[in-house]
Amino acid sequence: MTVLAGLLLWLYAPILGHLVGQWAHDRDFGHGFFVPLFSAYVLWQERGRLAHVSRKPSWSGLLILAIGLCVLMLGQLGAELFLARFSLLLALAGLIALFAGWSFFRATLFPWAFLLLMIPIPVILFNQITFPLQLLASRMSAGVLELLAVPVGLEGNVLKLAAMTLNVAEACSGIRSLMSLLTLAIIYGYLMEKRLWVRWLLALASVPIAIAANSIRIIGTGLLVQHDYAEEAEGYFHASWGVIIFVLSLFMLYALHALVRLLWREKGDAADSRSEVTGEQVDENRRPVTSRPSHFILATLLLASVAVLLQVRTRREIFPPRRALNSFPQQLEPWTSNDIPIDQDTLDVLGHGEFLHRSYQTQVDQPDVDLFIAYFPSQRAGDTIHSPKHCLPGSGWSPIESRRISLSFPGHAPFPATRYLIAKGDFRQVVLYWYWAHDRGVASEYWAKYYLVKDSIQMNRTDGALVRITTPLSPDETPDAAQQRLLPFAADVMPLLDRYIPR
Repeated sequence: MTVLAGLLLWLYAPILGHLVGQWAHDRDFGHGFFVPLFSAYVLWQERGRLAHVSRKPSWSGLLILAIGLCVLMLGQLGAELFLARFSLLLALAGLIALFAGWSFFRATLFPWAFLLLMIPIPVILFNQITFPLQLLASRMSAGVLELLAVPVGLEGNVLKLAAMTLNVAEACSGIRSLMSLLTLAIIYGYLMEKRLWVRWLLALASVPIAIAANSIRIIGTGLLVQHDYAEEAEGYFHASWGVIIFVLSLFMLYALHALVRLLWREKGDAADSRSEVTGEQVDENRRPVTSRPSHFILATLLLASVAVLLQVRTRREIFPPRRALNSFPQQLEPWTSNDIPIDQDTLDVLGHGEFLHRSYQTQVDQPDVDLFIAYFPSQRAGDTIHSPKHCLPGSGWSPIESRRISLSFPGHAPFPATRYLIAKGDFRQVVLYWYWAHDRGVASEYWAKYYLVKDSIQMNRTDGALVRITTPLSPDETPDAAQQRLLPFAADVMPLLDRYIPR
């Protein structure tokens, strides 16, 4: 077993090292340090019962181990962090089944499944889950502030108060405390409650509690601004709100549990929750079953082969020569431009990339066209391109229509793009955007992710970009007419992209 543990450590040391680094620097997933510790604690608490669980080593565990290692190779070679990290759990499940059997795995299912919470959710899914909750919290806060006689206007995640504009959260962020609160709710339920249904209730309640707590943060900041404490709202309280709200969330979780215990008292001696979690029967008189040497030999060969293969395939990522985006032409006849500054908060959300945001005008009397390009030289570290369908609503724009169109320009094969109609009050805009990498355009962030994995395996490159062009609509103008105005500008931009976004 020491040999197997050493091979696992060899395979996963770089992945775990990067994961621990993300726990240390990403406030959304700082709870990751406690997850493996709690799983180990549960196993230690259950050691007496686990010693009596029937063990029947299963060859099917070798298949699960092989699948897990295939997922590891796909994640490593395809620059997909989540797959590489999740493969560790599959490998552990396969080894448990191979050497102890499926009955033993079912007995350890809870601490094994809990380990999922230590793995950050892919950004493409995290925003899909949490961003609508952030918008809901903003709307709830605006409604409460109005009831408290605080004049407020709401545009996405932006609250407009009389004294200042309050940015509730960065355009693409979610509710920061949600994953941490969910983790803590599960730990709290396990330690403080025997009834399984109450544990589930506490875990599920973490979502509305996170929304409510975030709303209280927004309302409190709005009240401080309204009563001439704007500097305090942006200073001490802004820095302390995170801790205050998390403590408040814990209090709300405890209050809910107290209410449940008051309304539904436990009757008699409740069954031990640990048996409920696994549903596994123990055999006090079992005869010990040991795995065969062939189990150990095949598992060792499989792990060693993958470790050697990954070492052989490990290559330095390719970064083709290119020009910096800030050298992109400011004049595209007949267009002239002005740079639009990107604030530091937005840059922090966008990640480690290179960004260009400009407004282009012509001499003729027609609306301006904004050009935004986000280029990531590497996406191996988890930085990924944010979808405009998350960022634009977060900046106060309401989506009206989204449709797929086909773009065709000289020198390039036709490719799909997204036409996005957005509005803010009476002001409307048409947005055309597409993901561009290696002379290939796609309209969907999911297809962009697929090609990212594919190109990483085949080309050892993970660079890519988002190209977005925007123009306002006049009151009597149709989206089709605005699109026709954008297409000539896009045709001027396309021949230049290869210099800044290499093929």
